Amino acid sequence: MGNYFAKLAPCLTQPRGTDQADRASDQQPDRVFRPDATCKGIEEQAAEPDVVDEGVEGQATQPDTTSDGVEDQAIHHDTVSEGIEEGEAAYRPGGFHPVYIGDVFNDRYEVLNKIGYGQYSTVWLVKDLKASGDGPSVFRALKVLSAICYGQGHDTFEKEILTHLRDGDRDQMGYNYVCHLVEDFEHQGPNGTHTCLVFELMGETLASFGVWFSEHMIPPAIMHRFAIQLVLALDFAHEHDVIHTDIKPDNIFVKFCDHSLIESGYLKEVPIPEQDREQTQYCPVPSRPLRGYYFDPSNARADQFNIALGDWGVSSWTTKHLCETIQPVALRSPEVIIGAPWTASTDWWNLGAVLIEVFRTVRMFDGGVPPDGHYEPKEHLSEIVDLFGPFPKALLEKGDPDMVRDVFDEEGRVKDAEPYEGPGLSSEDYMPDLTQESREKFASFLQLMMKIDPEERPGAMDLLRHPWLDAVRS
Repeated sequence: MGNYFAKLAPCLTQPRGTDQADRASDQQPDRVFRPDATCKGIEEQAAEPDVVDEGVEGQATQPDTTSDGVEDQAIHHDTVSEGIEEGEAAYRPGGFHPVYIGDVFNDRYEVLNKIGYGQYSTVWLVKDLKASGDGPSVFRALKVLSAICYGQGHDTFEKEILTHLRDGDRDQMGYNYVCHLVEDFEHQGPNGTHTCLVFELMGETLASFGVWFSEHMIPPAIMHRFAIQLVLALDFAHEHDVIHTDIKPDNIFVKFCDHSLIESGYLKEVPIPEQDREQTQYCPVPSRPLRGYYFDPSNARADQFNIALGDWGVSSWTTKHLCETIQPVALRSPEVIIGAPWTASTDWWNLGAVLIEVFRTVRMFDGGVPPDGHYEPKEHLSEIVDLFGPFPKALLEKGDPDMVRDVFDEEGRVKDAEPYEGPGLSSEDYMPDLTQESREKFASFLQLMMKIDPEERPGAMDLLRHPWLDAVRS
C-alpha cells in the first residue's frame, strides 16, 4: 500500500503508539454493567450519514460457530456469566490450568479477576508488577491456553502469527488496528504445560458495542471509521502473508478509551470471586468483563473510539492453511462453501457480511438456519445468488464436483430455488435510518467487496477509494 496512506483522510487516523497489543472480553448485548448509561451524545455528534465527516475528530446477532478443528472459540460475553462457564470437566490432565485470584505468572503478572473464557482458554485481568507508568502498561489481559493447544498434535499457528504481526511493519497504518501480542511464555501446572499470551486490554467487541446506541445501531460516522480501520487491518495482515479466516463481531474489539476507570471503577465495584484452594476439584469462577469500564458514557466522543481486529487463533498463512473449512457458516465465502481453493480474498467477503451484521443488526445470510436451526449450504448459496448473481463457471469448476453438480444449473444458479422476494442491499429494510443515496453507496461498496469470483475482489486501496468510505484523498 506504501505511500498511498499519506492521502488518507486525517480525521480517520490516530497517532501510532509504541506498544500496540490486545486482548480482552465482553458480554451479551442485552446485559450491561451500567444499564442507565447511554451514548446519545455520540449519536448527535455522528449524525452525518453519507460522508466521512471532518467533525468526527473529536445488538448484533451472533454468528454461527466457526470452522472445524482446534480453533479457540471467541470468548463468551456474559456481563456476569451464569453457571460453570468452561465447566469443571475442562480441568483435567491436558486441559485447562486452574487459575486463582492473586496468582502471579512469569514472576510478573498478578491475577485480579476473570474477564472471559473460550473453548481452549481462560482470560484474566492482570497487573504487571514490573511496569511503570499509567494504565495501558500496568493492566493487561492474560490468556491461558489449554495444555492441548501446543505439543499435543493440535498446534495452531496463533503464537507464531501473533509474533509475526507484532514484529511487522509499524509504519503501515493497519498496524494500529490489529491486536498485537505483548508477551508469551509457558507455565507449568498440574494439568500440563500451558502457553500463556499477554495482550493489551480491550473494552468490548462489536457484538455488544451497538447496545450503547438507540435501536442498537452504531451511528453512521462511527461505522465509517470502524470500516476503514478494518480494511487497513486486513491489508496489514495480507501484506504480511496472514489470512484471518474468522472475522465476526466477537473478534473485532473496541479499544480502551480511559484506563483510569479500571482502578476507579472496575476494581472497586466488581466483586472478586471466592475461591477455595483446598478443594480437590477446581471450580470455575464467573467472568466479569470490562465493558462498563473502558469509557465514560456521560462524556463520550465519537472520535475516541477505535477498533482492533483480534482473535487470530484460527488464522492461516497464505502459503500454509490451518484447515480448509473456515469462517462462521453464515459469513462463509462462496469458494469455501463449494469446496474451492481460497486465498486472502476470502477475508474481504467475510468482512462484507459482517458489516451488515454489526452495523445494521441483521444478517445478510442465514443458510436456512431459522426456524429449525439446521444450516443448509444449498440455501446459503441460493441467498448469495439472490443478492450477487450467478456463480461464474470458472469458480464452479474449482469446487467439489458432486456438490456443484447437485446444486447448480448450467447458468450458475441454484436448482429449484424459490423466487427471491426479500429486500435488496440498498433497501430500507437493511438501512432504515440512512438516506437513499447513503444506502446506495453502502450497497455499492458491498457489491465491490463481495464479488462471487474471489479473483475479482478488490484490494484495500480500491475499497478505501470507494465513495462510501472516501478515505483516500487525491
